Amino acid sequence: MNDFLNDVNPRMIALSMILIVGLLITLQLMYLLWPEYRKYQTLTENYQLLQKVSNSSHGLEQELLKTEQQVEELSYQLHGDMAGLPEKQMEAFIIGHLQRISWDAGVELASVIPGKGRRVEIFQEALFDLQVNAAYQDFFKWLQDINSELGFIVVKKFDIQSAVSAIEEDPQLKITLTLVSYRMVKDD
Repeated sequence: MNDFLNDVNPRMIALSMILIVGLLITLQLMYLLWPEYRKYQTLTENYQLLQKVSNSSHGLEQELLKTEQQVEELSYQLHGDMAGLPEKQMEAFIIGHLQRISWDAGVELASVIPGKGRRVEIFQEALFDLQVNAAYQDFFKWLQDINSELGFIVVKKFDIQSAVSAIEEDPQLKITLTLVSYRMVKDD
Protein backbone atom coordinates (compact mmCIF):
# COMPACT_ATOMS: atom_id res chain seq x y z
CA MET A 1 0.00 0.00 0.00
CA ASN A 2 2.95 2.29 0.78
CA ASP A 3 4.33 1.64 -2.70
CA PHE A 4 0.99 2.61 -4.21
CA LEU A 5 0.86 5.84 -2.25
CA ASN A 6 4.46 6.69 -3.15
CA ASP A 7 3.77 6.10 -6.86
CA VAL A 8 0.56 8.18 -6.94
CA ASN A 9 0.88 11.82 -7.71
CA PRO A 10 -0.17 14.05 -4.73
CA ARG A 11 -2.40 16.04 -7.09
CA MET A 12 -4.35 12.88 -7.90
CA ILE A 13 -4.91 12.21 -4.22
CA ALA A 14 -6.11 15.78 -3.69
CA LEU A 15 -8.35 15.58 -6.77
CA SER A 16 -9.78 12.25 -5.57
CA MET A 17 -10.48 13.73 -2.14
CA ILE A 18 -12.21 16.75 -3.71
CA LEU A 19 -14.34 14.44 -5.90
CA ILE A 20 -15.30 12.30 -2.89
CA VAL A 21 -16.22 15.39 -0.83
CA GLY A 22 -18.15 16.79 -3.82
CA LEU A 23 -19.97 13.50 -4.26
CA LEU A 24 -20.88 13.41 -0.55
CA ILE A 25 -22.19 16.99 -0.67
CA THR A 26 -24.23 16.19 -3.82
CA LEU A 27 -25.71 13.08 -2.20
CA GLN A 28 -26.62 15.03 0.92
CA LEU A 29 -28.29 17.69 -1.18
CA MET A 30 -30.22 15.14 -3.24
CA TYR A 31 -31.40 12.83 -0.47
CA LEU A 32 -31.56 15.06 2.60
CA LEU A 33 -32.06 18.67 1.68
CA TRP A 34 -33.94 18.56 -1.65
CA PRO A 35 -37.00 16.63 -0.33
CA GLU A 36 -37.22 19.01 2.62
CA TYR A 37 -37.00 21.98 0.27
CA ARG A 38 -39.86 20.55 -1.87
CA LYS A 39 -41.97 20.07 1.26
CA TYR A 40 -41.27 23.66 2.23
CA GLN A 41 -42.33 24.86 -1.24
CA THR A 42 -45.55 22.83 -1.07
CA LEU A 43 -46.38 24.17 2.39
CA THR A 44 -45.70 27.71 1.24
CA GLU A 45 -48.02 27.29 -1.76
CA ASN A 46 -50.74 25.82 0.46
CA TYR A 47 -50.36 28.67 2.92
CA GLN A 48 -50.70 31.25 0.14
CA LEU A 49 -53.77 29.47 -1.19
CA LEU A 50 -55.35 29.44 2.28
CA GLN A 51 -54.59 33.13 2.64
CA LYS A 52 -56.42 33.84 -0.63
CA VAL A 53 -59.38 31.71 0.42
CA SER A 54 -59.64 33.33 3.84
CA ASN A 55 -59.47 36.77 2.26
CA SER A 56 -62.25 35.86 -0.19
CA SER A 57 -64.54 34.02 2.25
CA HIS A 58 -67.24 36.61 1.56
CA GLY A 59 -67.55 35.17 -1.94
CA LEU A 60 -67.89 31.66 -0.51
CA GLU A 61 -70.85 32.68 1.64
CA GLN A 62 -72.60 34.10 -1.41
CA GLU A 63 -71.85 30.93 -3.37
CA LEU A 64 -73.31 28.82 -0.55
CA LEU A 65 -76.49 30.93 -0.48
CA LYS A 66 -76.78 30.67 -4.26
CA THR A 67 -76.32 26.89 -4.11
CA GLU A 68 -78.93 26.57 -1.35
CA GLN A 69 -81.41 28.53 -3.48
CA GLN A 70 -80.74 26.24 -6.44
CA VAL A 71 -81.35 23.18 -4.24
CA GLU A 72 -84.65 24.66 -3.04
CA GLU A 73 -85.71 25.42 -6.63
CA LEU A 74 -84.86 21.88 -7.74
CA SER A 75 -86.74 20.44 -4.76
CA TYR A 76 -89.76 22.54 -5.70
CA GLN A 77 -89.54 21.33 -9.31
CA LEU A 78 -89.39 17.74 -8.08
CA HIS A 79 -92.05 17.87 -5.35
CA GLY A 80 -94.04 21.06 -6.00
CA ASP A 81 -95.94 22.49 -3.04
CA MET A 82 -96.27 19.08 -1.41
CA ALA A 83 -92.59 18.75 -0.44
CA GLY A 84 -93.17 19.11 3.29
CA LEU A 85 -96.60 17.50 3.60
CA PRO A 86 -97.14 14.36 5.66
CA GLU A 87 -98.23 11.31 3.67
CA LYS A 88 -101.84 11.47 4.91
CA GLN A 89 -102.32 15.08 3.80
CA MET A 90 -100.65 14.63 0.42
CA GLU A 91 -103.67 12.84 -1.10
CA ALA A 92 -106.10 15.60 -0.13
CA PHE A 93 -103.63 18.24 -1.28
CA ILE A 94 -103.26 16.65 -4.74
CA ILE A 95 -107.01 16.17 -5.20
CA GLY A 96 -107.68 19.77 -4.17
CA HIS A 97 -105.09 21.07 -6.58
CA LEU A 98 -106.40 18.83 -9.38
CA GLN A 99 -109.87 20.32 -8.89
CA ARG A 100 -108.63 23.91 -8.84
CA ILE A 101 -106.39 23.36 -11.90
CA SER A 102 -109.32 21.74 -13.70
CA TRP A 103 -111.56 24.75 -13.04
CA ASP A 104 -108.84 27.15 -14.22
CA ALA A 105 -108.21 25.17 -17.43
CA GLY A 106 -111.88 24.63 -18.28
CA VAL A 107 -111.62 20.87 -17.75
CA GLU A 108 -114.33 18.76 -16.10
CA LEU A 109 -112.81 16.46 -13.49
CA ALA A 110 -115.41 13.68 -13.59
CA SER A 111 -113.82 11.32 -11.05
CA VAL A 112 -110.71 10.83 -8.94
CA ILE A 113 -109.89 7.50 -7.32
CA PRO A 114 -106.75 7.59 -5.18
CA GLY A 115 -104.72 4.45 -4.65
CA LYS A 116 -101.41 3.23 -3.39
CA GLY A 117 -98.88 2.00 -5.90
CA ARG A 118 -95.79 -0.09 -5.49
CA ARG A 119 -92.45 0.85 -4.06
CA VAL A 120 -89.78 1.76 -6.61
CA GLU A 121 -86.35 1.71 -4.96
CA ILE A 122 -86.53 4.53 -2.38
CA PHE A 123 -89.82 5.98 -3.66
CA GLN A 124 -93.44 5.09 -2.92
CA GLU A 125 -96.00 5.59 -5.67
CA ALA A 126 -99.30 7.34 -5.01
CA LEU A 127 -101.77 6.55 -7.81
CA PHE A 128 -104.70 8.67 -8.91
CA ASP A 129 -107.12 7.19 -11.47
CA LEU A 130 -108.85 10.12 -13.16
CA GLN A 131 -111.65 10.59 -15.61
CA VAL A 132 -111.58 13.97 -17.36
CA ASN A 133 -113.81 15.57 -19.98
CA ALA A 134 -112.19 18.36 -21.97
CA ALA A 135 -111.31 19.78 -25.34
CA TYR A 136 -107.81 18.91 -26.55
CA GLN A 137 -106.30 22.38 -26.04
CA ASP A 138 -107.80 22.64 -22.53
CA PHE A 139 -106.51 19.18 -21.67
CA PHE A 140 -103.02 20.08 -22.89
CA LYS A 141 -103.03 23.26 -20.76
CA TRP A 142 -104.33 21.21 -17.81
CA LEU A 143 -101.37 18.80 -18.09
CA GLN A 144 -98.92 21.71 -18.23
CA ASP A 145 -100.49 23.33 -15.16
CA ILE A 146 -100.32 20.06 -13.24
CA ASN A 147 -96.65 19.72 -14.09
CA SER A 148 -95.83 23.26 -12.98
CA GLU A 149 -97.91 23.24 -9.78
CA LEU A 150 -97.66 19.69 -8.49
CA GLY A 151 -94.09 18.96 -9.45
CA PHE A 152 -92.95 15.61 -10.72
CA ILE A 153 -96.17 13.77 -11.54
CA VAL A 154 -96.13 11.09 -14.23
CA VAL A 155 -98.94 9.98 -16.50
CA LYS A 156 -98.64 6.22 -16.18
CA LYS A 157 -101.40 5.22 -18.58
CA PHE A 158 -104.13 6.97 -20.51
CA ASP A 159 -107.03 6.39 -22.87
CA ILE A 160 -108.57 9.14 -25.00
CA GLN A 161 -111.95 8.82 -26.70
CA SER A 162 -114.09 11.33 -28.48
CA ALA A 163 -117.18 12.14 -26.42
CA VAL A 164 -119.29 12.87 -29.49
CA SER A 165 -119.44 11.00 -32.76
CA ALA A 166 -119.64 14.09 -34.98
CA ILE A 167 -116.40 15.47 -36.35
CA GLU A 168 -115.78 18.89 -34.87
CA GLU A 169 -112.86 21.28 -35.01
CA ASP A 170 -112.09 20.86 -31.29
CA PRO A 171 -114.20 17.90 -30.10
CA GLN A 172 -114.92 17.15 -26.49
CA LEU A 173 -112.73 14.26 -25.30
CA LYS A 174 -113.34 11.68 -22.62
CA ILE A 175 -109.93 10.96 -21.07
CA THR A 176 -109.14 8.24 -18.57
CA LEU A 177 -105.66 8.41 -17.10
CA THR A 178 -103.56 7.35 -14.16
CA LEU A 179 -101.33 9.96 -12.55
CA VAL A 180 -98.49 8.83 -10.31
CA SER A 181 -96.78 10.93 -7.70
CA TYR A 182 -93.53 9.68 -6.19
CA ARG A 183 -92.59 10.31 -2.60
CA MET A 184 -89.28 9.41 -0.99
CA VAL A 185 -89.73 6.98 1.88
CA LYS A 186 -87.35 6.68 4.77
CA ASP A 187 -86.43 3.25 6.04
CA ASP A 188 -86.73 3.14 9.82
